Amino acid sequence: MHLVLDYGGVVVEHGDEREHADLLGVDPETDPYPGWIAYFAYRNGFLDGTVEYVDLLSTLTGASREACYRYLRRTWLDPEFPDKHAAVLDYLADDHTLVLFSNMVEPWVETVLSEHGALSCFDDLVVSSAIERPKPYPRGYFECLPEGDEPVAFVSDEYNEDLVMGECLGMQSVWVESDDETPCREPDVRIASLADLPDVLAADGLSSTE
Repeated sequence: MHLVLDYGGVVVEHGDEREHADLLGVDPETDPYPGWIAYFAYRNGFLDGTVEYVDLLSTLTGASREACYRYLRRTWLDPEFPDKHAAVLDYLADDHTLVLFSNMVEPWVETVLSEHGALSCFDDLVVSSAIERPKPYPRGYFECLPEGDEPVAFVSDEYNEDLVMGECLGMQSVWVESDDETPCREPDVRIASLADLPDVLAADGLSSTE
């Protein structure tokens, strides 16, 4: 099966970026929060690299470039990555095509996956900073699809923003249950975490044909 996996909320879990606002010397309740401005600019393709992100973050906050690099390391480069997720990804990669689909920054995703020995598990990375469009813009979804008629399942913790568009393109929806969201309709499959996905596949919980 062709498996499309969301990054944040499925493979890794990021905390609130504002918890590290002290590194930038800014009030975490600032609206709009400067960390988000710099992140969205990079994520949406308006910046060409980490250096530009750091320069923008430094300009917005007045923090030194060194402080901005420390902030980056504490936030986007150090998410929670459960040990069992690395083992699950390695197991899934043996029998399935894995594509990572993320509203994120490509080199940061690559860094985190490499540090946890998981980068080689993925056949492709489709990341918003590279395609210059965040989900649910259709471009990324089309890039995630296989060339043939292999069945596709999309795993995400965001049903209304992520999975509905995937369903429109023929992807089966696997929702990682979250207290932060009420799905607008019933997903094809519900799981508690990525660790449950192998059991769903083994039990034929996902269709082998479209």
